[in-house]
Amino acid sequence: MPSKNSELFPPDFHNCRTRNFGMNPQKNILVVEDNAASQSVLTRLLKTRGYSVCTASNGHQAMAETVRKNPKLALVDVVLPEMSGLDFLKWLRANHPGIRVIMLSVLEEQSTIAHEARALGVYDYFRTPPDFSNLLTRIDQAMF
Repeated sequence: MPSKNSELFPPDFHNCRTRNFGMNPQKNILVVEDNAASQSVLTRLLKTRGYSVCTASNGHQAMAETVRKNPKLALVDVVLPEMSGLDFLKWLRANHPGIRVIMLSVLEEQSTIAHEARALGVYDYFRTPPDFSNLLTRIDQAMF
């Protein structure tokens, strides 16, 4: 288990206030990330804040989890195996247009992919590693 001061976690990770949202399906967040460490950090951070989290490591798993869990928000990495994050976003828009999406990518926000994601109606786009404070603020806003 990483230490409290581990660089994997944002500075306020261990001091985040929790919210008692219970299992309300409208508080479900889908984390689509193929990097196990990044997926774990995001999942633990969101659970600490009281959200229910489901995960997927590729676009096909994300499609199945979307159908199974009907999340309100999806955090989606752009670069995924088997199906890109943009292809998953296109599928979401066609099949579940009400789900909000925050894209995560190592690519600059000015990239062609970022512009395409914005054209497809993403709620926000963060370059990784994200500023966790800003990311959490946008997640909280997207969930209400």
